[in-house]
Amino acid sequence: MSLRMYIICSRIVLFFERYKVFLRRLYWFCAITAAILVFAIPIGLSIRNPNVRLPQFHGPPPQLNEFMREWTLAMNQAGREQGRLNDFAVLVNHISENYPFVELVASQNGVDYIKLAVTVFDELAEVARYDVTPLFFNNFLTEQYLSILGGFGGLRLTGEPRAMHNWLTQPYFFNYYDWRFNDDRLYVPVLDGNITSKVLTEGILYLHINSFLPKGYEPVNRNPFWYFCFDMDKHDLKSLFDNLYDIDDLIIDIRGIGSGFRDYFIPQILAQYLDEPIYMRYYAFHSEGRFSSRVSYAFRTWYGLEDEPTCRSSLEQDFIYDLPEILIQGFPVEIAVQPLRYTTFEGRIWLLTDSANFSGPNFAYLQMAQDAGFTIVYEENTKSVGWATSFIHLPHSGLSVRFNPLYFTDDTGRSFEETGAFYDYRLAYISDDFSEVLAVIKQFQPYI
Repeated sequence: MSLRMYIICSRIVLFFERYKVFLRRLYWFCAITAAILVFAIPIGLSIRNPNVRLPQFHGPPPQLNEFMREWTLAMNQAGREQGRLNDFAVLVNHISENYPFVELVASQNGVDYIKLAVTVFDELAEVARYDVTPLFFNNFLTEQYLSILGGFGGLRLTGEPRAMHNWLTQPYFFNYYDWRFNDDRLYVPVLDGNITSKVLTEGILYLHINSFLPKGYEPVNRNPFWYFCFDMDKHDLKSLFDNLYDIDDLIIDIRGIGSGFRDYFIPQILAQYLDEPIYMRYYAFHSEGRFSSRVSYAFRTWYGLEDEPTCRSSLEQDFIYDLPEILIQGFPVEIAVQPLRYTTFEGRIWLLTDSANFSGPNFAYLQMAQDAGFTIVYEENTKSVGWATSFIHLPHSGLSVRFNPLYFTDDTGRSFEETGAFYDYRLAYISDDFSEVLAVIKQFQPYI
């Protein structure tokens, strides 16, 4: 074995000695050729395409050439267009399955929402690709589609945070509950001044209530969370009502409040002035859509109503108004208010309301107040949006769709939304000194 290796090594040495000059020349030829190619190839490419540049190995990445810039722009535009068109399709489909006021839109506004959707889709397809302004899609859908539907049920687009706790994403009573309220380890600040009162003029007392919901958070930054003590409010109101000796007219301002009427308004305010019990029944109907069914379940759970909705046919037997075909199921809501008689006040009660109060089932509670002798003064408020407790996210734009999927009716089957706000007096504006209200009180001529 060693002899064989010796012979092989000897032959290799002889080969290199014999061809030493040739191998040296071959080495340098290959080295010079490689060096030339290193510079010749990029130079040749730059001559053929002047937009191509050598990579900057130790600097910033090279700029895209014109073709790549056009390609990226086209891809971004196509993605933006497709996302907006898809979101619009989701919006229309969501309305088709869950929105209970389609027939009301047709009868009140003369609008077929499907024909309108087709027209708006075609218009959106022409402009969705190019407009990059942040509010374009929101404004387009609001102006061209949703506003034409009439806004029944508080239908509108909003911006909602996507990273939320599970309780925030529930379809009903969004933002009205949080575990931090029940955790003794965390400090939750008390909301100061939920109730304020002052004498406007001799014999007229003004009472303002900030909220009917004892728990919630600031509507802008969602922080800090606040709450007020329900029992403390009850004590303060009782003390106030027991000392109305020199008061002829009591003004109760509840403008801007959209939720909590059954838990706060009925026992804390209405029951104080009843001479005898009041009973009322209203109904809620909904479609088979998944969203409306979830809201129905959450509503019934919140108020402790029956476990399952019933077929509409068993509820509408005594109705004199027809229900929309989309409504499949429903449930009754019965209210019985017993008089508390905390006060012997015999003067007039003026209830200041606005469009925020007339949303969802609040019509029923306000009707009970009017039946009990409250005089309702209604202020036109275009900023009030109504129902604010259920929504879904659109998948691409980051926008959310809000509306009330429950169709509330009185005991005759007439929709609360169709009835609209009712009142004894209507005012276009109420100033800080309440001069408009005082003028109404002075003339005391109820609206007919």
